[in-house]
Amino acid sequence: MGWEDTSVPFWDSTTAQNGKFRTPNMAAFAATAEKFTNAYANSICTPSRVSLMTGMSAGRHRVTNWTMFKDKAVDAKDSLLKAPDWNVNGLSPVPGDSRSVYATPLPEILRQNGYYTIHCGKAHFGAYQTPGADPLNIGFVKNIGGSAAGNPASYLAEADFGYDPDHFNVRADIPNMQQYWGTPTFLTEDLTIEAKKAMDTALALQKSFFLYMAHYAVHLPYNADKRFVQKYLDAGYTKPEAAYLALVEGMDKSLGDLLDYLKEKGLDQNTIVVFMSDNGGFSHAPRQGADNTQNYPLRNGKGSLYEGGIREPMMIKWPGVTLANSVSDQPVIIQDFYPTILSMAGIKNYRTVQKIDGQSMMPYLKNPKKVNNQRELVWNFPNGWVGELKARIVPGLVPFVKETGS
Repeated sequence: MGWEDTSVPFWDSTTAQNGKFRTPNMAAFAATAEKFTNAYANSICTPSRVSLMTGMSAGRHRVTNWTMFKDKAVDAKDSLLKAPDWNVNGLSPVPGDSRSVYATPLPEILRQNGYYTIHCGKAHFGAYQTPGADPLNIGFVKNIGGSAAGNPASYLAEADFGYDPDHFNVRADIPNMQQYWGTPTFLTEDLTIEAKKAMDTALALQKSFFLYMAHYAVHLPYNADKRFVQKYLDAGYTKPEAAYLALVEGMDKSLGDLLDYLKEKGLDQNTIVVFMSDNGGFSHAPRQGADNTQNYPLRNGKGSLYEGGIREPMMIKWPGVTLANSVSDQPVIIQDFYPTILSMAGIKNYRTVQKIDGQSMMPYLKNPKKVNNQRELVWNFPNGWVGELKARIVPGLVPFVKETGS
């Protein structure tokens, strides 16, 4: 989900891209939360998710590209450049796994400190047949739908989410969601229902919970969500673009449903809610328009280190701490959530096997006007994602990609 893939502006004004989307629940949430206008992730999903779960930068954990099969790189072929020896197997909770980063995962620390830890949706922390592929191995006690897959084969429950018993497909095996097979439902809605059930379990156990709600939306494939897509078709958008807009609106409904759940259960005043994406908006076909225009005025998109690929929408509501409808311009990055969430939970003196690169966002949550202009953010994506590079780095020249959006 890109920086502008919402009706909520994360700039100093509303953009034309913002105007395409219908996200009333995100808008309502923003009115109660603190909005971060300079929030960043990595340009690809798995590196961001590993940074979130370990507190490490991609340059340190070296899971710099997305993962798929054990010991198999996914880099696009290039006639001049050789793919780096990166950690193709992703995150591992145990030492000694080949081409993996060994780390103490965030949910494991939370679990050890009494939290009922729930994973719901996309995991994509590790390659197929590695320990990190299963969220239960990294500290989650409940896994709904998470595996080595980076996207579903289908969002349609009536198509069994793409499952075919005669043809193996990592993306078609969405764990613990078979009960929806053959029904006229959509994956985004089904995951939301299961997330609420998991929170019910936490309440029954009288335990605090950590819900990592990681929707597969808005990743490809762009299956049309029949609840929302028609108005976008009527507005003249292409079928893929209309489906993309509907995927965003379906995710917006999920946010609203989860916030309603917290209010109904009397949890809205003692539950912290964080909204964040894992990389910039997809900016190639089948999206409508010329390549790399979908995130304008930011340049490029997912898979790029230009701002269109790394700048994200981010909001945090912490009752009693953050100010409603406030804005922070402080630059933050996805690994910052690791120390921040543990601090929010009051967990001190925790031990990790890895060095934490993330910095706590607590000062900016308590005072949105505070800005540390000395903060440096660093990315590492030495991989090919969209095919052979069209531009080469000239020896002696350093490409500068920081943009202001102006």
